[in-house]
Amino acid sequence: MSISNEKNEKYKRINTTLNQIICNNLQELLKARNLSQVKFCKLLSEEKTCVTRPYLSKILKDPSHISAAFLLSCCDFFGITLENLCSPNFDANEYVSRDTSLHKDYLNIKAIMNEYKEQQAATNNDIDKTESEKNTNFLFPFTDTNLITDPKHTLFSGYIQDYYCYYYSTHSSENKNDESILKGILRLEAENNYCKATLTINTNTVDDNGKINYKEYVGYAVISPTVNSLHCVMYSDSICEFCFLMFRLFKLNFGKQDCRIAEVLSSSSISEHRRPTVLRMFLSKEPVKDSDLKVISPALFLNYSTIAIDKENLCKIGGTSEEYEKIIAELLAANNSQEMYFCKEKDIFPIAQRYLKSKEAALEFLMQLRLLSFAYRYNKVSPKADDAVRDILLSRGYYKKRVVEDKEE
Repeated sequence: MSISNEKNEKYKRINTTLNQIICNNLQELLKARNLSQVKFCKLLSEEKTCVTRPYLSKILKDPSHISAAFLLSCCDFFGITLENLCSPNFDANEYVSRDTSLHKDYLNIKAIMNEYKEQQAATNNDIDKTESEKNTNFLFPFTDTNLITDPKHTLFSGYIQDYYCYYYSTHSSENKNDESILKGILRLEAENNYCKATLTINTNTVDDNGKINYKEYVGYAVISPTVNSLHCVMYSDSICEFCFLMFRLFKLNFGKQDCRIAEVLSSSSISEHRRPTVLRMFLSKEPVKDSDLKVISPALFLNYSTIAIDKENLCKIGGTSEEYEKIIAELLAANNSQEMYFCKEKDIFPIAQRYLKSKEAALEFLMQLRLLSFAYRYNKVSPKADDAVRDILLSRGYYKKRVVEDKEE
């Protein structure tokens, strides 16, 4: 037998013998006090620890189950020292009453419970911290150390603030209706070791009690310095929906970011037909008046560098002022555009089905039309798009404090 095994066997023999002595002495104490197991468990539970009859019976049959709390509770109840309870030369008749000078109050229940509460509070804090770290790890399942998640990083400076948000409703029936612009608040704030992102949207609807319905998405913000962008990944528990938001970023030495146009990936608003939806959202550190919002709202369209507009609307714009009329006249004179056709899919499809053999063939025809149509394969927010909106708002009195700071730089 190895030395290690020999030591283990020795410990087992000592433990079994000592526990058996304690159980024998405990049974003698019960006899001396004329206590049944049921009555003893009741009295012990009232004074010290809560012990059930099955648990006591289990201890007496198998001494290996004795706990420290139970052992010390017995010492206090019978007025006996731990040393005497463990003694093989034990006389239970000496402890018929609890008046021995050797009695010690081993268990201060109040102090122990206070200690327990403190330990639980510390444990809960650790759990909260661990859960926060888990959440953070879940939110940041990245191995790329170039990504910036710490809100104290210099690149986050100037971006951690509240932004007023404006975007067009994703309800199809409200598309391009100026009155359908929704408003909200995007809050970026430091929380623990990451930047928390909260997007709260006023849906322009009310519940049965007349209270405004808000949608709230909560998540985090992370900066990708290699592509100069800030990304928000957010989730709404109430509607089980993700929202992804991204906008251009550059380092700010002083002040806060004035405004940005963000690209957003979310779901359309109509609940019966939720679909993946891409849209633009305008973010501003100052609230924008409705009259000014109407001027910059076209920046929320999914624009690209070529502006497609029919002659009737061009002339309509030209009729608003003498200067506009001259601009449009020159554009029409210099323009060599070809005749364009605007066809709606819902009108094309039934016609195609009448002449083609199947639904699949009609769909292929639609694809051929789209292949040769005028459409970009992507939509991006250029610096010009951001600057154009900011310049317009600057001319209308917004962000004046920042302009002074820019000049001082």
